[in-house]
Amino acid sequence: MLLAGLMQNLHAQMQTAVESIRNDFNIMGLSVAVVCDGKLTGTWHAGLRDYERNLPVNGNTKYRIASISKFVMTTAMMKLCDSRRLDLDEDIGTYLGYPVRNPNHPDKPISVRMLLLHTSSVNEGSGYDPFLMDTYDNVSDPPSFAELLSPGGSYYTEDMWRKEAPGEYYSYCNANFGLAGTIIERITGQRFEDFMQQNLFVPLGISGSYIPEGVTDINNLAVIYRYADGEWTPQTDDFRGVMSSPRDFSGYTTGTNGAVFSPQGGLRISAAELARVMILHLNGGRYDGERIVSRKSIKQMQRAQWTYKDANGEAEEARSFSRGLSVHILPEPAPDEPLPEGVRMIGHTGSAYGLYSAFFFDPAGKYGFILIMNGIRDGAFKKPSHSFYDFQDALLKALRENSLLPCR
Repeated sequence: MLLAGLMQNLHAQMQTAVESIRNDFNIMGLSVAVVCDGKLTGTWHAGLRDYERNLPVNGNTKYRIASISKFVMTTAMMKLCDSRRLDLDEDIGTYLGYPVRNPNHPDKPISVRMLLLHTSSVNEGSGYDPFLMDTYDNVSDPPSFAELLSPGGSYYTEDMWRKEAPGEYYSYCNANFGLAGTIIERITGQRFEDFMQQNLFVPLGISGSYIPEGVTDINNLAVIYRYADGEWTPQTDDFRGVMSSPRDFSGYTTGTNGAVFSPQGGLRISAAELARVMILHLNGGRYDGERIVSRKSIKQMQRAQWTYKDANGEAEEARSFSRGLSVHILPEPAPDEPLPEGVRMIGHTGSAYGLYSAFFFDPAGKYGFILIMNGIRDGAFKKPSHSFYDFQDALLKALRENSLLPCR
């Protein structure tokens, strides 16, 4: 009883801290979740999911979590390795059905592993945005990636490829994951969204979706905001509770262009449901006693397979860091960072349209945290020596002060 009372008090204190941080940093809406010993131990929410309608964030509010979507996609993709349908070191052209080569290095194959590590040498050149907009605007008949990456293609530009050879240089690129999503479709014959539902979301009891059309409770989907010229301006997911003009995917041919489902950043999911993906990783691929992904595949995702050294990639604030498969491995925390000392946490961040998200855990300690917000008035700032933004540091400090990070 004493322990239960203590935990209840800590949770109440954390709720007060979340509300205070939300006000101090002028955040629109905010969700925090903590996993301890492989279990969800607490969620806290503050602010609004919809400013115009004055609707608060709650435990079921879904956010478009941006690039954490890549981590979730790869977790499901590893099941294809488990069934030996996917070889991470195979030439991606073998799966796509047409050759994909960097014109600067035509004899160097590009592997699936390179896509997931951002070392493929694919670049977000000037043709990428028009390609992506035409993909989203015409989901029944989107352009092929061949039109973007092959010389002479309708969207091809020379800056779609880096000068470095595939496998040599880390350069963060969303196009890698549209390609990965297309490969999933080519292997399975399933649309990307259906694959994710069947192989990960249904087994984990997740009601999220990579497309807003797949969100059943559209009224509880957070609007993403930026603050400019003295007012909050919706950037995406401003449906006002009604999916008035859903896109028609009925004519889409599976394996054409998986980017129609936004595998690189489109997942809409609540903090509590996202915690189930973390629990899966902390439990070595098992959830609620059931094997979902092999332990081998989980470890392979989490293992460092690229490390910043001798300018072999784009440094993040010039700090030493590593990458697993769609996994960011943080450096040991700076002395003034509110992170557990001596621990290199792993996970992923997300930022798009005004949203900021963070999903990190310690596999050895079996704990982790999730931070999601849908807009900040005065911008987010980060110290050069820190891994997280100032408002995220404040939340992490509150978690530590309330004995929730690392968990007790």
